[in-house]
Amino acid sequence: MPGRTSAQHYWWRDELARLTLRLAQQIAADADIDREAVGDREVALAVLAATHRMRTELDERLTEAAQRAAATGADYAEMGHAAGLTRQGARRRWPDLAKITRAARA
Repeated sequence: MPGRTSAQHYWWRDELARLTLRLAQQIAADADIDREAVGDREVALAVLAATHRMRTELDERLTEAAQRAAATGADYAEMGHAAGLTRQGARRRWPDLAKITRAARA
């Protein structure tokens, strides 16, 4: 995977900011927070909660994606490269995927 350009970086950042704001608004709505009574603290906490939830979900999706890649025979070097990790970093993050890769290649 080639490195991101500056324009790509800002595009991803802007898209994530928009998504975070939408999720924070949903969290506030779910908590039945009166929009008129929302202050800086409530907004900041809703954004923090939304960001945490996104990170948790993305970590789960990342693991699922690595498992699917291993099921196609991808090795740690390939998965690490795709995920921006070293081979060793991928192996530490997903220690049980080697057996899935071996089974896929058999």
